Amino acid sequence: MNLIDCYVSKILSEPYRKFGAWWVDVEYRSGARTNKTQLMFRTEEAAKVASVGHRFLA
Repeated sequence: MNLIDCYVSKILSEPYRKFGAWWVDVEYRSGARTNKTQLMFRTEEAAKVASVGHRFLA
């Protein structure tokens, strides 16, 4: 399975708790496409650090 770099372009929600983890709704760019997803973090502090430009793999 290949993974590609994705970069957050817009934060759509404040961090919220669900299923024992912290989530943030974001809009992101990968290549020439823009999509929406939810990023999962273990702590509230880590979720608050997510900002525009945050890189993740998908």
